[in-house]
Amino acid sequence: GNPVINPEYNHAQLAEAMRGMTEVLNKAAGRLLSAIDILDVVNWMGTILSSRRSAELAMLPATHAQWEDFALAKRDHFEDNPQRAQSNNSLVFHSKPSREQLEQVFALLVEAGGSEPGIVNGAEALRRAPDFAVLNPCAESLLGDKSLCNLVEVNLAAFNGRFDALREAVYTLARANYRQTVVDLRDGILQETWHELNQYLRLCGVGLTGYMQWGFRDDADALADLYRAVRRGTDSMAEELDLPYSKRVSLVKPSGTLSKVFDCTEGVHKPLGKYIFNNVNFSASDPLVATLQAANYHTFVNPYDPTGVVVRLPVCWDNVAFEQVNGMEVNLESAVAQLERYRLLMGRYVDHNVSITVSYSPDEIPQIIDWLGAYWDQYVSAAFLPRNDPTKTASDLGYPYLPQEVVTQAVYEKYVATLKPVSLRSSDSFAELEDDCATGACPVR
Repeated sequence: GNPVINPEYNHAQLAEAMRGMTEVLNKAAGRLLSAIDILDVVNWMGTILSSRRSAELAMLPATHAQWEDFALAKRDHFEDNPQRAQSNNSLVFHSKPSREQLEQVFALLVEAGGSEPGIVNGAEALRRAPDFAVLNPCAESLLGDKSLCNLVEVNLAAFNGRFDALREAVYTLARANYRQTVVDLRDGILQETWHELNQYLRLCGVGLTGYMQWGFRDDADALADLYRAVRRGTDSMAEELDLPYSKRVSLVKPSGTLSKVFDCTEGVHKPLGKYIFNNVNFSASDPLVATLQAANYHTFVNPYDPTGVVVRLPVCWDNVAFEQVNGMEVNLESAVAQLERYRLLMGRYVDHNVSITVSYSPDEIPQIIDWLGAYWDQYVSAAFLPRNDPTKTASDLGYPYLPQEVVTQAVYEKYVATLKPVSLRSSDSFAELEDDCATGACPVR
């Protein structure tokens, strides 16, 4: 029979992507596609592969002839190349860069907006994973060509004072994680290599979140103990099933969404401040919006999307240490301190990678380069994001609103006092809450 077409489906996005890809191919008529052409085609594909933006990581060797164009690909891209918002772009170094090279990359990074390109140590990735070909979009999984992420995680903050229970939890979680590799990927659509590589690698990914609320976060021995529990868990399940051991078992992902469910800090990142208003976008048609409005939650039309409604959700981090500035408790952690946390986890717990976004100010770049020079062999990949002053408001920074806004205790408590209880028992909403990588970039920590 005739296919059923939903008359309400908007095909404009597909048409725009087809037009964009056709333009790229037409401009390349008579020559091979360049690296930037391929980036644009894949980015256009990313605009139509799901109901939300697809998350992509684009990687290019630092020795490639177009590496500088690639590094600057997203500079002012919103005007002429909006599709480039789909991917995080990273340069891959297969040998240690000189200080001069790193200075050049960071100069381009600042010129491009301050957050890209990312810097990947391909040699360390290959040492940890001889089968390494790519990273996943948030860079915590070292993947082969046609292999996939397999992620679970434990909330460390829920186990303070109960280390034995935590060890047992990660052991059990690791066993369950290994069982997820026992799947037949020969579905008639995927190439059989996906199935074969999964059978060989049996990749696992037992992650940690709530790290900044954990009492043992600076304890190298405790982290090593947890890694041993993870490895015992995956190995014991492999032995029971008479299957190969997993090649890699531990990582840390950004955990933007799941940590909100756990009510803990995200991944290994420190929050912007103690008292925060999370301004979360919902669809205007989401029934939960009316429920929250009835409970006095502040809402307003999303200035970037007239079909969305932003809801102000208060969060307080009582058990995280902050600095006092202008009456607010804020995060002023240095870039090097964040990188040192990364190094500790990479050395004691992680055998894939730690997904971390390092907040920095331009005057810290020399210290970041010093750190990369000293610890290059312990580094795989990190993202760098310019640090906004957490004491500034949206109007101070020239934005209609901020996704996260740090406020004083008095402002926080005044708002919370107006809120009424909300029951979610009859709601299957939260469908519009952003996924960890839904915007084409890993979440801001």
